[in-house]
Amino acid sequence: MDPGLIYDVGVHIGEDTGYYLHKGFRVVGIEANPVMCETLRQKFADAIADGRFTLVNVGVAQEPGELDFYVCDDVSEWSSFNLSLAGRDGARHHAVKVQAQPFDRIVAEHGTPWYCKIDIEGNDRLCLEGFEGTDDGPQYVSVEMNHDDADIDLDLMRSLGYTRFKLVSQTTRSQPLRLAADINGLLPVRLSKPFRGVDREIRGARKDGTWTFPRGSSGPLSEDIRGPWRDADHVLRLWDYLHRVEKRRWSGGGSDWYDIHATTA
Repeated sequence: MDPGLIYDVGVHIGEDTGYYLHKGFRVVGIEANPVMCETLRQKFADAIADGRFTLVNVGVAQEPGELDFYVCDDVSEWSSFNLSLAGRDGARHHAVKVQAQPFDRIVAEHGTPWYCKIDIEGNDRLCLEGFEGTDDGPQYVSVEMNHDDADIDLDLMRSLGYTRFKLVSQTTRSQPLRLAADINGLLPVRLSKPFRGVDREIRGARKDGTWTFPRGSSGPLSEDIRGPWRDADHVLRLWDYLHRVEKRRWSGGGSDWYDIHATTA
């Protein structure tokens, strides 16, 4: 494991890469979208030139090869190998051919990071599985929570040796309160967004020193996220609760997404 290295798996427009570079880490960014990669090469030209940022234009898949990647024209962060994710809610999208690699091959080439952030719309679990059978996984990892079967990811994390967890709202960048999640689940979208905005202002992580987290950012590093680490059973119960909130949400209701952070420390 390289203590100075972070993987940003699903770079998108670089909201998190910029922060990790600001914190003094070297970053390997993995991004399937070739058009997005052109923008990232310009945005981080200096960091690429001095070796602090390595951009890998490749998708994560079970087998190597050229695959259809669906670029969402309406919501760029929905782009995915999964057509149903890229075209959700009637979003416009188009297919491009991209090279794909199993995640363990990417790690073999670039080294094991200290922290691995994973958010790639559909193939997130393949990244976790890429660390199976290794004796030297990341000390910290985060993955976007799947509302339907996050219990599978938690079991996989435990099998990889992760023992402490934090469930973190992507809106507030802090650990969720059950009451706030319940209220949000009952509100229509036009009220849910301002409600979550107020929650973010009251409890959220907006800055780290001089750095202001932009919209879409994953927020602070795992240790700096407010609140205690929890065991897997606690997080499993919280996921189950949030899952039930989603299940009873009426069709016009607001929503929130979460990341699961885990550590072996």
